Amino acid sequence: MKEMTDIELKEFLQDLEKEPSNLDLINQIALGFLETPSMQTNDEEKKYFELAYSTGKTVKSIHNLAWYLYFECGEQERAIEMQNECIVLQPKSYYPYYQFGYMLQDSKRYKEAIPFLDKAYNIEQHRDIIHNIGCCYFQIGEFQEAKELFSQSATDLDIENISLYNLALSEWKLYNVEQVKFIADKLSKDITTNRHKTIDGYEIGLLYFLLDDLERASECLVKQGVNGIDLFDWTDLSYSLFMTDNKLWKDKINASIDERKKWCDEIESNHESWSDYTHEEKQERLTDLKAEVKVRLETLNNGMTKPIQDLSKSIREEYCGCLLFDCKRHNNKKND
Repeated sequence: MKEMTDIELKEFLQDLEKEPSNLDLINQIALGFLETPSMQTNDEEKKYFELAYSTGKTVKSIHNLAWYLYFECGEQERAIEMQNECIVLQPKSYYPYYQFGYMLQDSKRYKEAIPFLDKAYNIEQHRDIIHNIGCCYFQIGEFQEAKELFSQSATDLDIENISLYNLALSEWKLYNVEQVKFIADKLSKDITTNRHKTIDGYEIGLLYFLLDDLERASECLVKQGVNGIDLFDWTDLSYSLFMTDNKLWKDKINASIDERKKWCDEIESNHESWSDYTHEEKQERLTDLKAEVKVRLETLNNGMTKPIQDLSKSIREEYCGCLLFDCKRHNNKKND
């Protein structure tokens, strides 16, 4: 859909002078400022979302302000309280329930999130909602329920293979090793060098690591691009490479050490690359870099032991997206 133009926004502002209590108009102005940064001078979008809320507490005005506070302002606590206020009004559409469930899920309040996600899915059956319900069940340790839900959401619409990947992790928790291998083999056929998909060679490598197939894990890493990640952020892949191609592993660790030493030299010599940093920020970064160099040298000298993976950190959620009522850009519902 076409976004609002500066001219349209100005016309809405003129109309508001004639109809100062028109909630739909106030909301449109808030959305217009959100989409038109060139018109903003002092957080106008927040001002008008707040104005709609204070003018009339409807499902739409509460819900849209809560969305803005949570996703744009970082005011999560107030947003969650406000979204709960919206739910009390018993909305008819799925937007408020999905948004509230997602906020709770994102805040790691998984058990609390499930009823609201269920309510949203019962109103409209969207794949991403049932996927996120599966994530919540996985996080509270109900892996059979998570498996069943991911099996439902791993449809042709799962174009980024997030549900299929989560299904593999659920199968692993249920000791269904052959199913994990089946999914890993299926996903590994679609690894594209240096092109990152949501589920790419790095995640697929984790599945092979769990299966103790370190050769295949390393193959996934190399095929996706060993230069594309920091091995210290991917201990499963680092260990796989350490065990199967020790020379390449050492080369990459040495390269990461040299890179950090170079950054340290630049900071200490006031190189222009760091000119945007304050003195305090530079010193803090310098301390962190030197600590990283030390850890990497120790690992290089001592080698690696097999890491234990916390799969609760590997499960992938679906972003709920824009749920703003009357957002023309995303062709959203006008009202509840």
